[in-house]
Amino acid sequence: MVIFSFWGCRDDSLPATAEFRLVDGTLLTARVRLSRRARRMRLSLDAAGILTLAVPAGTGSALLEQNLPHFQPWLERVWKKRGSGLPRPHLPSQIVLPLPGETFYVESANDPLPARHAAASARAATLLAVEGKRLLVLETPGLLRVFGAPDDAALCAHALRIWCRRKAAVLLPPYLEGLAAREGMTVTHTGIRDQSSRWGSCSRTQNAPSGRQQPSGRINLNWRALLLPVPLLEHLCLHELCHLLHMNHSPAYRAELARRSPHWTEKEKALTRAWQSLPWWALPVRA
Repeated sequence: MVIFSFWGCRDDSLPATAEFRLVDGTLLTARVRLSRRARRMRLSLDAAGILTLAVPAGTGSALLEQNLPHFQPWLERVWKKRGSGLPRPHLPSQIVLPLPGETFYVESANDPLPARHAAASARAATLLAVEGKRLLVLETPGLLRVFGAPDDAALCAHALRIWCRRKAAVLLPPYLEGLAAREGMTVTHTGIRDQSSRWGSCSRTQNAPSGRQQPSGRINLNWRALLLPVPLLEHLCLHELCHLLHMNHSPAYRAELARRSPHWTEKEKALTRAWQSLPWWALPVRA
């Protein structure tokens, strides 16, 4: 039998998490995610051992509570088969950002009160993530401290993704736009996105005529690009910039990319490998 409980309710009255207790006494926590695409409730277990319960928009807590027992047979079966052999997710010991050349060691603690006092420091940057709990991420030079939920790996990972995306929003646009200027192009807007299956995307706002006007357009970069080694990040940006000239992957596009990014085929494969080897905390969370 699965015994469930709710804790950490959000403003919309849905819980941020749901706890399941298996017949052997194992207590499992699933993160509740609202999904506009979901037509029914769906419980999933990822490779890192994290449970996510996707619920359709408009679902109330009463309906959610009513449906949770339906997941009992599946969860008992899957956890018995896979759960015991899955490593317990934990925070990374460090996060490396190659572009600015920074390494942040990561620590977690339960009591956020010391962090609130430390946040008054001019050197500190704070992030408050609310998902049924109040989480504080305190950034000081070379150190990230996550306060509020040290035992909730999924929630801490969510906070780290928010922190990293905000860093990407500061660091990636000027880097891309500097490369564009070097290559004789103009980026009218750089968006930082949370794409689930691609490093970036491009839309052209100005064709590339044979005259004087520079090709221009909008480019979106996945925030995870901030985790790439700088040579791969440069290639990714050049890949998207070349789409301002050719909005396809035609021979002309490939020739342009080869001219601007030598050994581009090897770098494309390296980008694929980099995506496949993303750390668990940075993986896209699928609704």
